[in-house]
Amino acid sequence: MSNDDWKSSLPFKRHWAVYLLFKLGLLALAAFVAWHLLRAFAVV
Repeated sequence: MSNDDWKSSLPFKRHWAVYLLFKLGLLALAAFVAWHLLRAFAVV
C-alpha cells in the first residue's frame, strides 16, 4: 500500500491541499457562527 492511495480515493481530482483548505474554511466558518450565537446569548 503506497502513501498516495488516500489521494486517489478523494471524491475529486483536484490537489489535496485544495480539499484541506476547503475543510479548514468550513471549520472556521462554523466556529465564527458558533461564537456569534454564544455572544448573542451573552455566554461569552
